[in-house]
Amino acid sequence: MKRIMAMLMSVVLTLGLTACGHTVGDVDLESGQSAIYIQKDGMVSYAVSESFDKDYYDKDELKKEIDAEIKAYNASSDASVDDAITLDSFSVSKKVATLSLDFTTTYDLLNYMLNDNRVEKDKFYIGTIDSNDDCKISGNFVEPGKKDKIKAKTIKSMTDSNILIVDEQYKVQVEGNVLYTSDNCKIDDDGIVTTAKSDDELSYIVYELE
Repeated sequence: MKRIMAMLMSVVLTLGLTACGHTVGDVDLESGQSAIYIQKDGMVSYAVSESFDKDYYDKDELKKEIDAEIKAYNASSDASVDDAITLDSFSVSKKVATLSLDFTTTYDLLNYMLNDNRVEKDKFYIGTIDSNDDCKISGNFVEPGKKDKIKAKTIKSMTDSNILIVDEQYKVQVEGNVLYTSDNCKIDDDGIVTTAKSDDELSYIVYELE
């Protein structure tokens, strides 16, 4: 998947999501945004998109690269199952390219981000809090709908809870319960969490699946 993401990041994408009405879960996003949809069965959807407006961009060639790299990942020792990653959709519409991938487990998304997408290991994590070895948990946290802040120490003690840690802006839907977010996140009326834009600070979402 390294070639896919190299192409997407240098030619088309900057880790954003969709335009033209594409959705991930209940999230509707525009070009230049990113989305992660965590489902209650453990599957995760991840989508990216951005401008695809140069004459020399080749949609068919990029699609071949995507298919080949998904096949290679699924055959590798990184994959948790035979079809750890599947292509949900790839399209180019109105000069915007959209790629949406489905991951069988959060483990596969984490492997993909760290090993294939080459995100620094202290900048992205998804899994249980007690299994997090590299991402620092710090700052203040809030419970959805409440104003009182709690310290990171409380979050660290929730060892069996799940946590998503990112250093870029995402719109995140959890098919379960969002327990806490860092205070640099925003939650809309539909429960969609938007993480902070700055790559100078981490955003955190603590959640449980129903």
